[in-house]
Amino acid sequence: MRIFKNLFLLTILSFGIVACSSDDDSSGAVIQTPTVIEAAEGAGLTTLLDAVDAVDGLETTLLTADAITVFAPTNEAFNDALAAFDAADLNELVEAIGGVENLEIVLGFHVVPAVAFSTDLAEGEQMFETLAGQEITVTAEGGSVSLTDANGNTANVIQADVEVQNGVVHVIDGVLLPELELPEEELPNLVEAAEAAGLTTLLQAVSAVDGLADSLLSAEAITVFAPTNEAFDDALEAFDAADLNELVEAIGGIENLETVLGFHVVPAVAFSTDLSEGEQVVPTLAGQDLTVTKTGENVSVTDANGNVSNVVTADVAIENGVVHVIDAVLLPNLD
Repeated sequence: MRIFKNLFLLTILSFGIVACSSDDDSSGAVIQTPTVIEAAEGAGLTTLLDAVDAVDGLETTLLTADAITVFAPTNEAFNDALAAFDAADLNELVEAIGGVENLEIVLGFHVVPAVAFSTDLAEGEQMFETLAGQEITVTAEGGSVSLTDANGNTANVIQADVEVQNGVVHVIDGVLLPELELPEEELPNLVEAAEAAGLTTLLQAVSAVDGLADSLLSAEAITVFAPTNEAFDDALEAFDAADLNELVEAIGGIENLETVLGFHVVPAVAFSTDLSEGEQVVPTLAGQDLTVTKTGENVSVTDANGNVSNVVTADVAIENGVVHVIDAVLLPNLD
């Protein structure tokens, strides 16, 4: 989300339309000052114009305002914003920032309800209230002007002082972000995360124990050490079992399968960053303790028989906790 760059020198550009008050040129013809929309069209700021069009009534507001200063991001600035929010187009960007209401706030954050040419700016920092109801910091330093948004990101004025009918436009090289209430990322539940990771054997094992899936989905907080399909294949071989049914029989039935699966679940949330360096002993749903060892960025788990399994994919966030994918099936003490 941090998407902006550093200072550029101010240059003055007419956007392809002579940006001056209505006046006579050398031939005596009257040259009309453009509106803010006409100036943006002349400068090729197509993404900005698309964004303005997406907010009902915003174009009219800009055209009819008594006095405005617009800090107008280039198409390249919007492309940087798309990349920062992992969005393919403007529609996905709008969704990522929380909808059209937040888009209106973002665009309003680029408009000051007063006229400020670069020559009107005092040297150093000054704060300006925007149409979004939040302030931006404008810094004039020598021949350059930069803006700082609510997140501390900096954009630079690269084309300055384009006069429009009700104010002035300055083109900038970044999209400014105000304070926004962004939508929370929707997390998968445990079953959805296991499906996405292709842990089909684990899902079959959980399904074989009546009520276990519901218990895990409704648990307040869990950390799951989830064996891969290859880990289950190794367990089948170790117990000379042809399939999951024979494995269940070999370990003593469904009751013991429930114990084995519960031995992979800690009733608390522990991301890898929550773990202390070295060994720690944690309780499981099986009523037996598991030893978790963190060595640098590596995490391993030791079962009741001293067998070690390694975390191969860590920190998969789910609705009620976290999943760590491991490369072996953990075995508790079994009757």
